[in-house]
Amino acid sequence: MRVAISGYVGKKITGIGRNLISLLDNATGGTEFVLYVNEDMKGEFEFKNPNVKVKTYSVSKNSSMGNLLWTTFVFPFMVLKAKANRALIPNFTLLLFKFKPTYVIMHDLIEYNVPNKFSKLKMFYRTKLANPVTARLADRIITVSNNSKRDLMKFLGVSENKITVIYNGVDQQKFKQAPDDLCSRVFKERGWPTRYLLYAGTIDYPGKNALSVIKVFERLKESGSYDGQLILAGMPGAGFEVVQEYVNQSKHKDDIIFGGFVTDEELVVLYSCCDVFCFVSFYEGFGIPPLEALACGAKVVVSNTSALPEVVGGIGWSVAPNSEDEIETAVKEALTTDIDDDYRASVASHLKKYEWDKLGKRFETVLIK
Repeated sequence: MRVAISGYVGKKITGIGRNLISLLDNATGGTEFVLYVNEDMKGEFEFKNPNVKVKTYSVSKNSSMGNLLWTTFVFPFMVLKAKANRALIPNFTLLLFKFKPTYVIMHDLIEYNVPNKFSKLKMFYRTKLANPVTARLADRIITVSNNSKRDLMKFLGVSENKITVIYNGVDQQKFKQAPDDLCSRVFKERGWPTRYLLYAGTIDYPGKNALSVIKVFERLKESGSYDGQLILAGMPGAGFEVVQEYVNQSKHKDDIIFGGFVTDEELVVLYSCCDVFCFVSFYEGFGIPPLEALACGAKVVVSNTSALPEVVGGIGWSVAPNSEDEIETAVKEALTTDIDDDYRASVASHLKKYEWDKLGKRFETVLIK
């Protein structure tokens, strides 16, 4: 069995890229994978699995339109050239035609749940063209949570037997409690404070709701409930200027740190040493950061909506993302709650569902079925 894969995952290896690499590295049952990636991204894709062959195509990672056109109109022919039995598209695109059975990974349908997430043109393209056409033509849709499965059935009318849920995983060899010496080095190198609340993810508006985290941090400072700082780790997204302008006007702006892009090593340190990790997104198809944070020993506050309750499994604090009162109360409780052995045992048990070796085997079974 040979599977050809369209490997465009954006300008950097983030959640979707990590998910693809981990699934392929753990799909070790003998299936051959031919992965087509941008020439200027080849160095980002490294595999332990010898059955993964990486090939390049000449479109830059920086050209969203170029990659859309390549995946839509060239990739189906590359599937034939590779003599593949299946095709896999792991990132959002438009599937117009195919020559071989084509599987698509649809991580979420955020555009149906957050009305102002994208521009009007992009919303029209995704909701009226790309999503419904791709869902109809795909032979199978893989998604990352039962919440996303329900959305596919509700908004696109996909039949239940066409959808397979395979969770995102967390690499527990990488995402684990950081040693003290590593923490000290990273804090010194980056000039970060050692007492802080943490948000990690794209900094957008309204989407992941970083602005509410900032407002709650201000309330905690005003009431004297917290004397640390706030680190926002992540790259700017749509609407970032709204968040940035708010912070610029804040009397606590000197205590609010935009961390920008962070390496995995730096992220592990941030998770491991934060006082509370706060991730109150309005919508998530899955939500990898809270899972990584749990693996690193953090106390987590998450939204009680979309896939987040499913992902954290009742561990930590769940709140309404549009209620600053609820978020503030939860953060205060988390700040005064000690992590005990029962909590650690619950986290360890819960994380077993997200082990990559199990997920990779399931992924391969679905592809060859």
